Amino acid sequence: MEVKCFTMSTYKENMYLIYDETQSCVLIDCGCQTFTERLLITNFIETHNLKIKRILCTHCHLDHTISNAFFSYRYNLHPEANEADRRLAEMTNYQAIALGVNESVDEYEPVYTLDDNALIPFGDSVLRVIHTPGHTQGSVCFYSEKDKFLVSGDTLMKHTVGASNLPGGRQKALQRSINEKLFTLPEDTLVYPGHGETTTIGEEKQHNSFEAAGSVREEK
Repeated sequence: MEVKCFTMSTYKENMYLIYDETQSCVLIDCGCQTFTERLLITNFIETHNLKIKRILCTHCHLDHTISNAFFSYRYNLHPEANEADRRLAEMTNYQAIALGVNESVDEYEPVYTLDDNALIPFGDSVLRVIHTPGHTQGSVCFYSEKDKFLVSGDTLMKHTVGASNLPGGRQKALQRSINEKLFTLPEDTLVYPGHGETTTIGEEKQHNSFEAAGSVREEK
């Protein structure tokens, strides 16, 4: 599989196109906001003759979903998310107000298909969903065992993690998600995060300053 990353200017959010030799493709985290950014994505898709099969959300914060409606309409696909992020998806315009977005944001209609261990087949490839609550209740990552990479959203980033003090976030849940699910993956697994540079599981196990690397106490 090929992983193409586009870093959006407004929120410095990473949007991904993942495709294989069949030109089948999934689009992950539609965080582009401007016309120029949307044109950049669609031109890449058309230039490479990609066929968009799924629109996937690592979580439903607005900086990762602001163009869901645009790509949903253009490719006649429903964005897919985890059921636990339903409330966030229904609060698109409230999130826009909180972030100071001046223009109205088109609402999108997700389907809630991204359960833990669900498989995402496209072309000759497959990704596995890993449910990683903590940054949001419905945060998920997408893992390719064959190609040894993980699209981690805001759950795990280079030497940091996503905030757990936002609505739906829980620090201990985030710690468990990282320790019990992500840090058990092979250390040479490439990590493509929601913000910032690519890293590896091994790098984060050694150098991530977040206390997820230590022991986790049960929440009371």
